[in-house]
Formats: sequence, C-alpha cells, structure tokens
Amino acid sequence: MKNLKNLLSTLLLSGLVAFTLGSCEPDETAPEPDPNNPDTPGEVIQTPFTSIPDELVGSWYADHNANSLTVNWEQGTFQGEQGFREFRTMVFTKDGKNAIEYTSEIFNMGDEVKQYLFKRVGTLEYKTNPISLTFHVQSGKVRYFSNKFTGYKETEMVLKDWPTYFSVLLNPEATSYSSSTNYLTAKRTDGANQYSVRYIKVDNNNPSGGTTNPDDLYSAPPASGTFVKIDNKYYPTVTIGNQEWMSVNYAGTGGMNDSEKPQYGTFYRFMDLKNVTVPEGWRIPTKQDYIKLLKSQGLELNDWGSTDGEDLASKKKLGQLIAVKGWLKQDGYANNKSGFNAIPANYKIENASPYGEGTNCYLWTAETDANENPIAFQIIQMPSDTYAGFTTFPIGYFLQHLPVRLVRNK
Repeated sequence: MKNLKNLLSTLLLSGLVAFTLGSCEPDETAPEPDPNNPDTPGEVIQTPFTSIPDELVGSWYADHNANSLTVNWEQGTFQGEQGFREFRTMVFTKDGKNAIEYTSEIFNMGDEVKQYLFKRVGTLEYKTNPISLTFHVQSGKVRYFSNKFTGYKETEMVLKDWPTYFSVLLNPEATSYSSSTNYLTAKRTDGANQYSVRYIKVDNNNPSGGTTNPDDLYSAPPASGTFVKIDNKYYPTVTIGNQEWMSVNYAGTGGMNDSEKPQYGTFYRFMDLKNVTVPEGWRIPTKQDYIKLLKSQGLELNDWGSTDGEDLASKKKLGQLIAVKGWLKQDGYANNKSGFNAIPANYKIENASPYGEGTNCYLWTAETDANENPIAFQIIQMPSDTYAGFTTFPIGYFLQHLPVRLVRNK
C-alpha cells in the first residue's frame, strides 16, 4: 500500500507541474484534441474493455468516506485526508465503457495545503482466471483546492502521466440486496502489495449513499404483523416460542447512531441502558432469554458458552435467526426463518471505527459478570465458523456502544 501512495505522490508532484490551471468555470478556449500530439489534453486513448457481472454495476465509495466523491465533484467541494486511507469512488458500467474513478490527495507545500480531486474516465476489463477487475484510464480532469484561494482550479490531465496510474481489484465480490446496504469487498493491488478494501454502494434514491431518514424510521405502524409502540415509534415484533421479541434494533434517543444505516438502531453504553424506555411487560433481555431463543431453534451452548461454529447443522439452525441481508458471508444459510432478524451492526466506539460491521451482531443483555463487566449476546460469522454465544465488554477508558432489543413473555 505504501508503494501505491509513493507512486501516486510521484505522479502528482511530477505531473502537476505540467498542468495549466484555470478557473473553476469550464474553459471554453481549451484546444481541440490533436491526434498527432499524444500530450494534448482531451485526447482519448484506446484501452481494453469487457462487460462486467451485474452485481458489480453501480457507484461504490470507500466505506470510511463520508459519502461518494461524486457528490463532492458535483458540489465543487473536497473530501480527503493525509495518510494511507484511500478516498475513492468507482462508477462501474455494465458494458465496461465510460467508467469513472474519483480519488483525492493532499500535500503540504510550505505553508500551503494543496488538495487534489481527480476524475478519471476509462474502461473496465473483467477477467475470470484469476478473477480481477481492472480500470484503464482514457481521459481525466483534476481540481486543485488550496488554503491560498477560495473555490478550485480545474484542468485536463496530461496523457503521458496516465500509464503510471492503474487500478486493479482482485476477487471482487458484491451483494445485490434490493432494500439494504450493499457492499463490495476485494483485494486492491499496486503491483507489489495487496490490501483488503470494502466499498458501499450508492443508493440511487440518495446519491450521498444514505438509506433512510432516521427520524422516519418506524414512524408508522408496520403494514402487517405485531408491533410495540415506544415513544413515537412503532417497532415490529415477532413471537418465537413463548416470547415476543422486537425484530429490529431499538432506535431511541441518546447514544450513537449511524445516519447512513438507521436500521442499525441506537448504540448505547451499558450504563445508559437505564435511559431506554421500556414499556410495561417488556424488558432488556437476560442471558437466559437469549439461551431460550437459541433453544427455540434447536441450538445448545457448549462448555465454552457458545454454539458449535464448525458444525454444519448448527450453522444452518443459527441461520434461522440471521437477517437475510446485510451479512458479508454468503453461505446461503441465513434465512431468518424465525423472524428474529439479527443484523451485523457490530459496535461503536467514540472517535474510532472498529472493524466488524457485516460480520458481527452484538446486542446488550441486562446482566454483568462476577467482575461487573457488561455481558452481550453475539452472533459471529467467520470465514469458516458461524456461532452464537456471549461475550463481556470490560469497563475501560473507551466504552463500547452496542444496540439493544427488548423482549416480553407471552
């Protein structure tokens, strides 16, 4: 990854010297492409292209980015930071033509902070042995932002610099849900190194990548089925055995929220559970409540306090509690037959982004262990194992925020 950053830095520092920067308005006097001059801005070079799988088609942005860089380009704003985290948005087309990659870079030059936002247009080449998706640059523009002036300056990119830029994803895999956030995972290579990347698909109804207005979530009773009203929200419920469970995460006030994934609900510190509004007859689940939930699906805990993550039959039974959409693992066992609808929201920590979304479901219990450490119910998906059980979150300086469900006896 470091080699890739060095490569981009060299490209920027060398190639930008040749740029003639203009105003942020389109340059109506830009020269016409000259086929006899390969360095003429605006010339489109020929690159290979193929069709790509349907699930890869669309706009994808790096999962830690605030939103799609397409939004920044359209609004004339900048998004990025110094360091090794990538800021990238990829627009993949079905026929492999007119694809786009947006990237950004920041450099300090004396007392000037230079910010570069790139828009590269090109083709896609998909190969199956081994599986790879390569973006080939044909043309492009760069916008230059600075603390020395307002707005930005824009120019066409110089063709002779483009062969040093390449973008390759190895073994790209993408989800294609109709009503849930979709992810693309892959290995990105710079020729010498490989590193894992994950991208979020832009919702066509919300170009910034968000899904739903959190304030509108559960604002009306569900069209069918049972529910429990808490404050001004109507939470769907499901009866499993002799218990009635909320089939979604509690989304009350306080705590932490993910505005782009409101279906994750509100993430609370254990000490804040006392502020959760609990209707009469309902409760925050105990360990025994979750053990009963597992038993309703024919699951037992082993001596280590978890289900057997290696056993195929156990994994299939656990799939009856797991939401069909949102999990990165695609083994086909998640069918949510029970209606419990466990979603992999992971947990949150202030000023940090712990990795695990899409693979971990954590939900608070109302209990602590002998050392008064809060206990959480968990469903974990690993490359080979899938298991459920309990874990503790010791009290420390940076407290974990977890979602919560409610349950009652029928």
